[in-house]
Amino acid sequence: MDFLNGATLLLDVAKPTGMWEYFIFGLESLVKNYGLTIILITLAIKLLMLPFDILNRYINKRNSAKMAEIQPDLEKIQRRYGSNKEVLNQKTMEVYKKHNYNVMGSCFGMLINMVATMVIFFTLFSGLNKIASYKIYSEYETLQQVYAEEIGGHGAKLVLPEGGDTVKLELEDGTIVDLDQQKVAIANQKVINTYGDIKEGFLWIKNIWRPDTSASIVLNYKDFKSNTKLSDSDENIYFNEKVYNQVTDSIRKNEKYSGWNGYYILILLSAGVTYLSTQVPIWLGQAKARRQNKPYVDALGQNKIMLYLMPAIMALFTLFYNAMFAIYIVTGALFGLITSPLVTMLVDKLNDKKTEEENKKVKVSYSRK
Repeated sequence: MDFLNGATLLLDVAKPTGMWEYFIFGLESLVKNYGLTIILITLAIKLLMLPFDILNRYINKRNSAKMAEIQPDLEKIQRRYGSNKEVLNQKTMEVYKKHNYNVMGSCFGMLINMVATMVIFFTLFSGLNKIASYKIYSEYETLQQVYAEEIGGHGAKLVLPEGGDTVKLELEDGTIVDLDQQKVAIANQKVINTYGDIKEGFLWIKNIWRPDTSASIVLNYKDFKSNTKLSDSDENIYFNEKVYNQVTDSIRKNEKYSGWNGYYILILLSAGVTYLSTQVPIWLGQAKARRQNKPYVDALGQNKIMLYLMPAIMALFTLFYNAMFAIYIVTGALFGLITSPLVTMLVDKLNDKKTEEENKKVKVSYSRK
């Protein structure tokens, strides 16, 4: 929902208009829930990227199998020409050519897939941060308006006069008056009720624009400025720490909103599921190799470090950034975990079919001789 329609802005904080922001705002207007919105967008992204993932894993599978096949030849020339790098390189390339092994094949496919994944990851990360900044500010804008108008009527604003240290009320006609203390308690309760209506939560997470951690549900003034990218130069008689605290103190002191924002569940899931989504295909491949009494060909090769590095990176992102982005990471990892065995089976079938075709060609060529 748009909180600022018809409201007078305290600051000129524009609604973000990037590509991801357009899709997220548009879809949320239909499903009415930001958590569900990011899940649907993540699934759409993963489905679109799935063919590239299949192709990349197929290329890696083919090249890993080919490398295992030519490894004995490479070891022979290494023992024979290891002292002469020029000759060694020449003989190595001859072996590659003989076995039709393309050194750049797997690298190119992996590079394309990695670049596309990174572009989506960081542009969406940036878009979600911009949305979070806007929503955090717009929620406060609404609460400030509700508080002021509950005491002073339509068009009233909270104000800290220059040189003053007490928050006052500016009426619609510009008159500045003291706060009616009898109405302050009513305004505080109205703010608490309004926050309950407008805050964006999802499952156990109280505020989706905050991390799924022990972080406070409602930000203090310093964190509010940091999260909304506002600076000291943005402060004025309407927007400052005293006015902010006047509006939000009642929410922070309310028992319902004074605890943790989450329970670190998304952080644990992001690390665990990311690890499993990469590890499960290896376990399946090893089990298949044992059943067929064949050596297991590890398609990851030298990239095994990613098995442990990626879960750590995902955990850090979910630990320090808003829960919306954490939901994206966890949803993507779960999609990978669920589809990975299916992709593995498909890649194995494609690889087996290709190997069978190549073996038939070899037999035909020998029979003609």
